[in-house]
Amino acid sequence: MTGFSSEAQTMSLIAFIAVITVTLLLCVMTGPDRDDLGDFYTGYRSLSPVQSGLAIAGDYISAGTVLGTIGIIALVGYDGVTLALSTVLSLVLMMFLLAEPLRNAGRFTIGDVLTRRLPGPAVRIVTAAVTLTALLPLVIFQLAGAGDLLSVVLGFESDGFKTGAIVFLGLLMIAYAAIGGMKGTAFIQIVKTVALLGASLAIAALILHRFDFSLPSLLDAAQRGSGAGDAYLASGLQFGGNQLDMISTQLTVVLGAAVLPHITMRMFTARSATAVRRSMSWAVSTVVVTCLLITVIGFGAAAIVGRQGIVTGDPQGKTAFLMVSQAIMGTDQTTVETLLFTAVATAVFLTLLASVAGITLACANTLAHDLVTHGLR
Repeated sequence: MTGFSSEAQTMSLIAFIAVITVTLLLCVMTGPDRDDLGDFYTGYRSLSPVQSGLAIAGDYISAGTVLGTIGIIALVGYDGVTLALSTVLSLVLMMFLLAEPLRNAGRFTIGDVLTRRLPGPAVRIVTAAVTLTALLPLVIFQLAGAGDLLSVVLGFESDGFKTGAIVFLGLLMIAYAAIGGMKGTAFIQIVKTVALLGASLAIAALILHRFDFSLPSLLDAAQRGSGAGDAYLASGLQFGGNQLDMISTQLTVVLGAAVLPHITMRMFTARSATAVRRSMSWAVSTVVVTCLLITVIGFGAAAIVGRQGIVTGDPQGKTAFLMVSQAIMGTDQTTVETLLFTAVATAVFLTLLASVAGITLACANTLAHDLVTHGLR
C-alpha cells in the first residue's frame, strides 16, 4: 500500500488516542456503579429500542464484515455481493426466528436458555466451551487487524510494533468489558455504528460522484479494473465454479452469524418482547444500509484502485477501504480531505475496538456465569 502523508499520519494518531480516551471515559460513566450481576450483564435493560438496535448492529458489523467484505467485492465482484446479502439475511433470520424466544427464555447467556430444557452443570460447561471456541478465533482476528491497521496508517512496519499494539489493545478490551459491562460496551457500539455509517456514506457518495452517480458506469469501471472481464459480474469467480463451496459458505454466514454469542447476548438486554422486536427492526435497517454502502465502496475500490493496487496492499483486500478513501481524494489532499481520510481510518479503528469489546464481554459472561458459577460450583 502506498504511504500516507505525514499530516494524515499525525492526525490519525491523535484521533486514535482521542478514541481510546473517549471510549474509556464512556465505559466509566455508563458502566455499572455497583457490584450487581443484573446491572453488569444487562444494564438493567435500560437501553431504548433505538439504542439497543444500534448496539446489536454494531456487534454484528465487525471488522471482518467491513474490511473483509469490501475487499472480497473489490476482488471477486458478484460473489462478494452475495456474501453481503447473506450477512443481511442472517440478521433477518435472527429477527424473525430467534430474537424474541431468546429474550423470553434467557436471563444472561445462551446457557440460561438451554438449561430450561436440559438442567445440569454439564450443559453449562459445554455451552461455555462452545462459546469460547467460537469467539477466541474472532478475538485474534480482530486484534491482529487492529495491529495491522495501526502499522499501515501510522507507517510502522516492524513486527515488534504490531505485537505491542495487539497486546496493548487486548488489555484495553479487557478494561472495556470489566469497567463498562453490557451498558458501557453498548454505548461504544452505538458510537462505532454512527461513525462507520457517516464515514462509509461520505466515501460512497464521493465514489458515485466520480462516476456521475451512474451505477452502470461504476460497474463497467469496476469490471475493467478487476482484470477478470465478464467473470467479475458473474457467479463463480471466488470459488472457481464450485457450487458446493459457494452454498456451504453462504449457509455458514447465514446460520453461523445469527447465533454468535456476542450477538445473542444483546437479546437479553431488551425490556420486553415488543422492545426486542423494535430493536431488531433498527438493527436490520442499519445493517442493510451499511451493506449497501460497503458494496458501493467495494466496486469503487476495483474501479479506482484496481486489482493490482489492492493486492499489493493486501492479498485478501483488507486495506481496500483505506486505499479507495485515499485514492478518491487524490495525492494533493487539502485539510478537509485529510480530515475525511482521518475520519475513515478512525471509524475502522473504532470498529475493531468495539468488535473486540463485545466479544470479550461475551467470553467473560460465559466464563463467569456459565462455567464458574453454575458449571463448576
